[in-house]
Amino acid sequence: MTEGLWSITPAEQKAAREVDARWGPLLADMSRGADARDAAGEPVPQHYFTEAAALGLQALSLPRAVGGEAMDPLTSALTMERIGYLCRENGFPLILGTRTIIAESLLASGRRDLTDRYVIPVARGELGIALAYSEDADAFSMRTTLRRSQSGYLLSGHKAFTTGGLLADVFLVYANDGAGDIAACLVHREDPGVTVNALDPVGNRTSGPASLDLRDVPLSQDRIVTDGDGISHAQRLLNARRLTVCCASLGQARALVELSAARLGTTVRHGQPLSDLPNVQAALGRMYIAVETARAMLYRAARRATDDEADLFFDPLVSAAKHRMTDCVRSVVEESLQVLGGHFYYGDPYFGICLRDFTGLVAAAGTQNLLEVNLGALAATSLPDPDGPGHVGAPRKDNTPA
Repeated sequence: MTEGLWSITPAEQKAAREVDARWGPLLADMSRGADARDAAGEPVPQHYFTEAAALGLQALSLPRAVGGEAMDPLTSALTMERIGYLCRENGFPLILGTRTIIAESLLASGRRDLTDRYVIPVARGELGIALAYSEDADAFSMRTTLRRSQSGYLLSGHKAFTTGGLLADVFLVYANDGAGDIAACLVHREDPGVTVNALDPVGNRTSGPASLDLRDVPLSQDRIVTDGDGISHAQRLLNARRLTVCCASLGQARALVELSAARLGTTVRHGQPLSDLPNVQAALGRMYIAVETARAMLYRAARRATDDEADLFFDPLVSAAKHRMTDCVRSVVEESLQVLGGHFYYGDPYFGICLRDFTGLVAAAGTQNLLEVNLGALAATSLPDPDGPGHVGAPRKDNTPA
């Protein structure tokens, strides 16, 4: 069925109804101060996460045994898309998704101490947690180091960008272990040697962005999440993040299409609405195509994950979906700029907010260029041989033309 022009499946309808009924008032309240917070570079107030947890929104995909909603990947994606559509506070779903992915990663370790100390409090909204991975280096060149000491470990280094860092009580930090691998460890904000610095980035200004300075931070063995094959641990977390990082932005892009169409329909030039001009209609058509293309890829990738068919460490379809969704939502906001002109530039600030925030998706969970390289390398080595049996280009046994 359709909702206006949009194609809406029964699963999408169900997810939308649940979001609207359970969390709609909270999202509306959060939206009212979003523009001002973005202008001031202020993070989403912590009380919204506490309220969200009380309403079951803090840990959608975690099992019920630890306080989650036990949502499958497809339902989670639909839910986050709807949240993005309804809520002007772009920082909220970004932090929410990051916290959930980290909690899932800690739960997957199978360690009861990590579940009790971190996962359950995150689900309850009692603990803020953030990912400290980025330091302008690849996993094999990290300058943050974890080295053994007489009493345990010492962690030193700098993490350049941490989403939700200003609101975090705990950081999942990846560091060079000195043995050709990386280690994952948990650092508390109040640990000696930890300094959290506020950042003023181009976009995602309400997501509490921060850098992290670590100077001989003492850690005990129980804080080490993995002291071997940390690269695989990080890849699994980042692969999961690729599936979710664009979901809310896709809902935001859909809202931008509707806002643009409404504005163009009431703006008159030369005696007729701008929406009657063929070139403007073509732009709206391209925006619609971009959103529906991104949604199609997201749902297919999420269905693959729901059916346990996705590669947990680097799934080609999930990575391709993240890449395509990023390009599509950015094209929507850029088309809006072209057709709205001055209103985009100095009118509704939400257009400019999305222009800046969507830019951040280029580097999220693996840069666009890196995903292209990785997918190209797979294509070069894993695609079927065009001369093999059953391929459309394979010669027929009787030598007749294909």
